[in-house]
Amino acid sequence: MESGGPESASPMTHRVQSLSSADTRGKHRIHAELKRLEQEARFLEEELEQLEKTEKASTTCKVMPSNVETKPDPLLPSWSPKSCMGSMV
Repeated sequence: MESGGPESASPMTHRVQSLSSADTRGKHRIHAELKRLEQEARFLEEELEQLEKTEKASTTCKVMPSNVETKPDPLLPSWSPKSCMGSMV
């Protein structure tokens, strides 16, 4: 049987006292973690807003080949199919 006397409360009281000294460190740790999570949430919200403003990838994929095909690559020497065919004859 449990008794409500001081003997049964003593281990719990000792534990509460030891936790109260670590309580300020625990509060600080929790506060720092909360701030970090709030900052990460703000960052993700900003990133989501940027994604909503950007063009859809499918539109970009359709436009990109036409841009690439119309502009010659400045790093490649220019040549025409006729010049290659003439050397084969």
